[in-house]
Amino acid sequence: MVEKRSRKGFPKMVRVLLSASISSWLALWICFGLVGRSSAQVDTTISRQESLSVELPCPVNVDKCGKLHSLNWFKGDDRIAAMLLGESNVTSVDKEFDKRVTVKQNPYSLVIRDLKIADEDIYLCDTTFFIPEETCDNFNGYRIALRVLVPPTEVVILDAKGDRIENGSSVGPMQERQSLKATCTVKNTRPQPEVGWFRGTKRLTTYSPSHDLHNGLYTTTLELDWPLTREDLAQDIECRVKSAAIPNTTVTKFRVDLQVRPTSIDINGVKHHTVQGSKVVLTCDIHGARPAVNLTWYNSTTVINPSENDLTEIRIKSFEKNDGTYHTQSELIFNASRFENDRAFRCEAENVVLQINREKPISSALTLEVLYPPVVKVSPSDIITKTGEVVLLNCEYVANPASLTKVEWYRNDDLVNVNDTSHYNGGNSENVALVIKSTERDDIGNYSCQLSNTIGKGISDQKINLDVHYVPSVEILMIPEGPVKESDESNVTLFCNVLDANPLALTKVRWYANSTLLKELPDCEETREDLCHIDPSKLLLESIGRGFFYNYSCEGFNSAGWGPRSEDKELMVHYEPGPSTLTHFPLVAVKKKSVTFSCSVDDPGYPDTNRYRWLRGGRGPLQDIVTKDWTVEPVGLDSRTNYSCYAYNEGGKGVMATVNLEVHAPPFFIKNLPPYTGVLHSSPNATLTCRIECVPRCEISWQKDGEPIEKNDTRYFVKEKYMEASPATGDFESMLSVLHFNMPSWPLGKFDIEADNANYTCVSTGNSVGTSIRSRTYFGIEYAPDNVTVSENIVYVQEDTIPGRVICKARANPEPSYKWLFKNETIANGNALIINKSMKRTNNGTYTCLSYNKHGNSIAKTVIEVQFKPRCEIERREIDDQDTLICTAYGNPVESDFSWTIKADNETVEDLGSGDKKSFSEKSFYVLQADYAISRTYRCVANNTIGPGTFCEIEVAAASSLLIWWQEQLAWWQLWEKNTLIILVAAILGLLLTVIIICCIIICICRRRRRQDKLHDKSSSLGEPLTEPGEYENLPFHGLQTAPNKPLNANSFEDEFIYADLESQHYGPINYKAASLYTQVKKNKKSGALDEPK
Repeated sequence: MVEKRSRKGFPKMVRVLLSASISSWLALWICFGLVGRSSAQVDTTISRQESLSVELPCPVNVDKCGKLHSLNWFKGDDRIAAMLLGESNVTSVDKEFDKRVTVKQNPYSLVIRDLKIADEDIYLCDTTFFIPEETCDNFNGYRIALRVLVPPTEVVILDAKGDRIENGSSVGPMQERQSLKATCTVKNTRPQPEVGWFRGTKRLTTYSPSHDLHNGLYTTTLELDWPLTREDLAQDIECRVKSAAIPNTTVTKFRVDLQVRPTSIDINGVKHHTVQGSKVVLTCDIHGARPAVNLTWYNSTTVINPSENDLTEIRIKSFEKNDGTYHTQSELIFNASRFENDRAFRCEAENVVLQINREKPISSALTLEVLYPPVVKVSPSDIITKTGEVVLLNCEYVANPASLTKVEWYRNDDLVNVNDTSHYNGGNSENVALVIKSTERDDIGNYSCQLSNTIGKGISDQKINLDVHYVPSVEILMIPEGPVKESDESNVTLFCNVLDANPLALTKVRWYANSTLLKELPDCEETREDLCHIDPSKLLLESIGRGFFYNYSCEGFNSAGWGPRSEDKELMVHYEPGPSTLTHFPLVAVKKKSVTFSCSVDDPGYPDTNRYRWLRGGRGPLQDIVTKDWTVEPVGLDSRTNYSCYAYNEGGKGVMATVNLEVHAPPFFIKNLPPYTGVLHSSPNATLTCRIECVPRCEISWQKDGEPIEKNDTRYFVKEKYMEASPATGDFESMLSVLHFNMPSWPLGKFDIEADNANYTCVSTGNSVGTSIRSRTYFGIEYAPDNVTVSENIVYVQEDTIPGRVICKARANPEPSYKWLFKNETIANGNALIINKSMKRTNNGTYTCLSYNKHGNSIAKTVIEVQFKPRCEIERREIDDQDTLICTAYGNPVESDFSWTIKADNETVEDLGSGDKKSFSEKSFYVLQADYAISRTYRCVANNTIGPGTFCEIEVAAASSLLIWWQEQLAWWQLWEKNTLIILVAAILGLLLTVIIICCIIICICRRRRRQDKLHDKSSSLGEPLTEPGEYENLPFHGLQTAPNKPLNANSFEDEFIYADLESQHYGPINYKAASLYTQVKKNKKSGALDEPK
């Protein structure tokens, strides 16, 4: 039976009567099934995420219900797919779902791909069986609730202004007692999510969430209005979202930057008292604040500012606790002094919460007691007295504790012995003031008072200055201090300096010269009023000259009377030496020798002079020469100048003397001839040059082999030039002479390489300071190497031995260099070819000696023959219809003798002679006999002048009729070369492979054409009826709409009926199996062939 639901939701029944006896029972069973379907519950629920694939199962129990006829899939009341079972399973899917829905078998299920929200519904798998069994319990079909899950696109938290709060971020700052308002929105999800606000494990009280449904997706919003307390410190405010569409709870959180007021303040440090100078540390701790507090220290009512006092330091540090509040700790560090005694130190703290709420800062205070030593003050500050008077020195103080343990007086920081009662009174703890009974000169000084208690000691910052007057003692000072130059005509000031006096100021001074009174100042006579109102301690001497050379002294007067006279002090006056006289020896200086200058004066001046200054060429003075005699050595061109000198001392310099120095030079070569002069024999010109320094002037001549060259010799001509002195090189005036070789006048216009080699000499005359000099050069005629020879043209050497040396010689000037070449590589340098390694046959060849100098090169060759024993090879050929063995020798020398032997299977050896060499020197031929009956081994040994080589052999099998026939068959290819045989075999294999590929292509084409012919035969048979028309008259659906003469389209339903026939279990008015297969055959657009279904 097949059941079909209409799109209206009302079931229609189409029954196939299999037998008359059970038709009524089947109808009743179907009715009960329909009634049961309308009230059946969902069998299972499947949830799957949007855009994924889901498989909906359809359980079919064949054992309980019998053979399955067909099944239908319904989405709600609409059928979306059907499967008709039989030999050919026909599946139909509604065209709305044909691209996404597939009906599967074994097991039966419905697969929905690319799941969409609209796919959420209750799906029914409705089954129809041919003959339902009584045990079948599948009357209502199988219902599946499909839930489409869509994860939220995002979870957003917004603040009260509608601004987004990012996940994990912080909001604020906010203060306790404020209300936190936020909104959590879960967007575009399905099914409805569960949303809640949490703080840790505590769920926060909120309003009910609101849900907005749009296009099947929910957007859920939950608002939060929460009063903030300290419990919210360091806590995350979380929006938690639970949904079947997400595997885990989604948490979006933020943290509130909550500000709270401090809860406590405490100050601690000194418990009882402290001592002045000790470091005091007061610590102030503030707890429970966020943010950290701002802290201020007070000394009573005054704010403590460390920047105003370098000895005061405030350290502040804050620690964040686990609850988010801060513990702020501040340390006030200072050195205790008497000014902090009995002062209250207060720590005051506040943060932004207290400020916004206009609350007072919290504070804590501590009163400090400081013990300190006495603070001392003395008076009066200045006392002026005379010797023998009584003086009182006062001392006052403050201290904690106030009782004194010790009293000390100091004069100029030295302890005063107050126990000397003959001179002092007081100066103890009962009477702190000090009394001096009778003043003396030693009492002058600065007095201070030092007092001590149990804490320490204090000394007065101020001092009492006690002054006692007495007569002066003096000394003479001069400005300038040192000797005075007469030439400066300067002034000298004498000072009568007080060494010791009180008061220091002098009211009168007496001046003495060589113990004779010069003047008493001031002089207030009417005629000398200019000397009345002056400082008497100064005496000015003007325009100092030799007449002021005296010993000066003075004595001073103050309120105590005249003091003693000072010691004498000499005033020294310097003056310069007289004019100088300059001489030198010798009168005419010679180059590279010495000359001595002498400078003298008649008046040495004061002090007596022994120092002189020298000038050269008007430049100077020379700093390193100060003696009266100066030796110049060696004399050179730069010595030809003027020289000056003068004497000098501290008084100045005398009159200068000057002379001019004349310098001569003996003959000397500036440019001499080289020891050797080489000229190419074919050179078109040649010269010899010499240059001689000579003052006075001298002459130059030329010689060849000791004989003068005459001026009328046309082979030569001489050019001379007088050269001026050269300050750059230091050369004096010189003669330059060049001897030219007039080559056109020489035989053949060139030099003879043998006859024209000679010694040439350049000779000068002498002068007044030197004798004649000469320079000689050997004039050599040069040419490129020629006549190159080697000692051995051919060298024979046996392999693995060392050859003898080969000497290469050549004629050349200059002497040639040599190198040996082999295969274009240098193997040795020098004229001897010495090979110190064993020779190999690869070293065989020509060795070249290259002789060369700067004018050219030339070569000679020698051949080295490396000789070695021959090796042999045997080959078998047919020559002149004879089976022949050929033994070839490879050795040096090539010519070899041969020896043939034969070894049979019984190990007997037979000498076969030397064979036939024919016209070859390195080959031997041996003709095999045709009637041998056993297998034999033929050996060949080659022998040359070096010796016999190793034997070579070849195996020859025993002769038989079959072997002889086989040899006759193989004779044609044995004559071929090996490469020819390889090419022939490769060609045959390539041809065979080509034939195989062509056969495979023909077979594939034939098989494809056969398949296409079969498909055409099937399609033509589909038009023939498969059953007789009369068979349908007795069926219950006789008279219904005629089925179309076409197979069921698997992609769409053209109507709401399924057609069936009973012929051979085929369904429909035609052969459905064959027809359905044909509908799936596709035509290839390129080839036109029909492709079978896979």
